[in-house]
Amino acid sequence: MTRGFALALVMAAAPVLAQAPERFGPNEGRVLEIDKGAGEITIRHGYLPELSMDPMSMVFLVADPALLDRVRRGDRVRFQAGLVNGRFAVMSINPIKPQRKDSR
Repeated sequence: MTRGFALALVMAAAPVLAQAPERFGPNEGRVLEIDKGAGEITIRHGYLPELSMDPMSMVFLVADPALLDRVRRGDRVRFQAGLVNGRFAVMSINPIKPQRKDSR
């Protein structure tokens, strides 16, 4: 009977344990700081409608440390944030290339 109860408990918990991180829509901002040792990035971001959060500077974890190699301090970026283990994290990030002016 104990074995059956344990199996039922694991089956009930499986959907909760298998949930993907919650993601928010794409946003833009500017990289203020990068801390590779801590796996964190500070971004001054725009309004986050999913959280009704006004533009601000905020420290994010990064879901994958390799993301920090894509950007540098001062870069304008497009990123997607989410929640990982209850903390805000950058799930994807790419620099926004400045548009070239036509030289006619």
